[in-house]
Amino acid sequence: MARWLLVHPPLLGPAVLGPLADVLRGRGRDVAVPDLRSALERSAGWPDRWSEAAALMGPAETVLGFSGAGVTLPAVAVAVGAARVVWIDAQMPERSGETVADEDIRSRISALIEPDGRIRDWTTWWGLDALDELVPDAELRTAIRAEGHRLPGDFYDVAVPVPQQWPEDGAAYVQLSPAYDDAAAEARARGWPVSGGPDGAHLDVATDPVRVADLLD
Repeated sequence: MARWLLVHPPLLGPAVLGPLADVLRGRGRDVAVPDLRSALERSAGWPDRWSEAAALMGPAETVLGFSGAGVTLPAVAVAVGAARVVWIDAQMPERSGETVADEDIRSRISALIEPDGRIRDWTTWWGLDALDELVPDAELRTAIRAEGHRLPGDFYDVAVPVPQQWPEDGAAYVQLSPAYDDAAAEARARGWPVSGGPDGAHLDVATDPVRVADLLD
């Protein structure tokens, strides 16, 4: 059975993709959801460590990445020998060369760096109770919060290389929320198939996984 590899964003752990993985498994998919957080302890070299950690799960036919994982997907796809690569409400990588965080991201992050030089845990960015509204299921919310971690303050200074050759012929984009209108438009401009739209929420991967799985079929 061809394996599907689900890639969590750097700001979160794999629990956010657990509900989607469960739905896909229920539909007969072989799904792996690696925990890649150990690759992020230091900023320097993290993109290489990230792809190497993903490759430890073994070969995969399909790679799916959510949110900030999007910039790493070409390299992850090469590392695991994937033929299909799917962005789910995810940041787009540059067409070639390397992907660098834009000024908007840098500006937002600069206000979130704590005295010890690390970025505040994403689950606390909007206050301690914000996640309660975003993820109503208490068990899932607890799992996501338990995986909260703090990235190095210079994390977004590191450029993420785009391999010269990767399976772009198998690329596709799934939009879940209006925040990713620009990314979906860029995917269309590259000739990728785009499904979904701006009528949902970013965390639908966790809170409405059946909807997301339907968009993948």
